[in-house]
Amino acid sequence: MFKLGKYRFESFKYRPGHRANYAVLTQPGNREWGVKYSPTYSYFNEYDVLKYFSHPQIPKRYDFGRDELFENDKFVLNEHFIVLQNFEGEDLIEYYKQKGVPDSGEIENVIKYISSATEPLQYLHSKGYVHADIKPGHLILNPGTGTVGLIDLELAVKTGELIKGVTIEYASPEQKQMNNLLKDVTDAKGEKTVLKQVKIDGRTDLYTIGLILYEVLTGKIRAETARQPIEINNAIPQKLNEIILGLLEEASSNRIPSVEKLKDELASVV
Repeated sequence: MFKLGKYRFESFKYRPGHRANYAVLTQPGNREWGVKYSPTYSYFNEYDVLKYFSHPQIPKRYDFGRDELFENDKFVLNEHFIVLQNFEGEDLIEYYKQKGVPDSGEIENVIKYISSATEPLQYLHSKGYVHADIKPGHLILNPGTGTVGLIDLELAVKTGELIKGVTIEYASPEQKQMNNLLKDVTDAKGEKTVLKQVKIDGRTDLYTIGLILYEVLTGKIRAETARQPIEINNAIPQKLNEIILGLLEEASSNRIPSVEKLKDELASVV
């Protein structure tokens, strides 16, 4: 049994590529709460930004701080933590890694799941925010309901602000450009110059939704191949192939422009 401050849990998950461990709490919360914790990373920003959102597919926040972690009453480390609503389900990417590349019958479910993911994303954008870190582990599918939760908002920013970090494999071209420019910035004047050159908005999230769709439907990471998705999985309808390519346009001005438009496009796939 693990104890982190007043919180108790039996086991935890470590996800490669993520800087936090995650556990479902047995006490308090009766397994309806989860805790993310890290010895080095404060969750103040995520706790703070979550106060602006109230959506059934975005987790509620309950607590954050720093406390001692014990395993079976033996001290382990001091950990930063955030307590959140726990979404039961599976990472969308991992779900299809286990299930296999979707065939023509399963593609209808993929469209349903991505359409579900657009609901919290549309809400987030309507509030003037960009998630800015959609990647494996951040879209949680409940296979029983077909609902997808959008989690891990620690890098979320207001539209037009500087990014707080980047996962290169799942970053949009404009995120990569901004990240490179910021490496040479030493003051506020330099930051303003970067903001004049690069804008982060909802189309950034749409690009990464395209990366997720590509990976789910092909079993391949987009960065590792230039092939169109339909060339890898011929069960993909031509219209869906066009949608993915429209999300993955290098120039944001050429991309599918909004979540609303993406929802309409997905609804038209037959």
